[in-house]
Amino acid sequence: MIEDGRLRQIRESEKKSHMEMYSNQELYKEGSWLRKPIKTVLDLIPLFEDYKELRVLDLGCGVGRNCIAIAQYYKQISCVIDCVDILELAISKLYDNAEEYGVSSAIKGIVKPIEEYPVQADTYDFIMAVSALEHIDSKASLAHKLEEISKGIRDNGIVCLVMNSEISEKDKVTGKEIPAQFEVNLPTEELQALLNDIFDNWTIKKSTVGVQQYDIPRENGISELKTNVVTFVARKREV
Repeated sequence: MIEDGRLRQIRESEKKSHMEMYSNQELYKEGSWLRKPIKTVLDLIPLFEDYKELRVLDLGCGVGRNCIAIAQYYKQISCVIDCVDILELAISKLYDNAEEYGVSSAIKGIVKPIEEYPVQADTYDFIMAVSALEHIDSKASLAHKLEEISKGIRDNGIVCLVMNSEISEKDKVTGKEIPAQFEVNLPTEELQALLNDIFDNWTIKKSTVGVQQYDIPRENGISELKTNVVTFVARKREV
C-alpha cells in the first residue's frame, strides 16, 4: 500500500497533467491526441451489433474519447454507459462533449476513484479501462478490482484493458530519473500473469505489449515517460 503522502503527491501530479491536457485539447478534433478513440476500442465496437440493448462501463473515462463513440454507434438502441473518473473537470467536459455529439441520454458520469466504484455483478456487456487501472491506489486494490470486473461482465461480454507497466520517468531538462507518478507500476510479466489468472477460461481476443515513449506535463516541468503498454481483450464464455 502506498503511503498517504505519496498517494496524494502522485494524484496531484496526475491531476495537474490531465487538467492541462483536457483544457488544451478538443475531443475528435484534428491535431488533438483525443482526435479519435483508441484502435482497440474501435475494432471492438461492431461486436455488439446484434444487441437490442447495451450496458457499458468506462473506468477512467476522461472526457469521453472512447465512450462517446460507442454511444454514437448504438444511438438507435438502449445504450447506457457508466463513466467513472476521479476528476470533476473530466466529467464536466464529458457531459459537454456528450451534448455536442448528441448522446447525453446514454452517458452517466460518476466522479470517484476507480477503487471506490463498486462494479456490480452480471451488469455489463462491455467494460473498458484505458490507461486507468495503474492509477488504483495499490496492487491489492488492482487485483480486487479486476476480480470485480470479471464478475461484473455478463456471459459473452467483453473486457478491454490497456495498462502501463514497467514505467520510468525522467526530467526532460536535466535527464535525471524521477519516481514514476503512478500508483501501481508492475513488471510487465507480472501484470500479464495477473490478467491471465483472473480471466482464466475466458476467450482471449488480444494480448499484446508495446513500448511507448512520450512527454507529459508534471508539477515541476515536463517528464519523459517510457512504458510497456499491455493491451488485454477477452470475452466471457457462457457457463
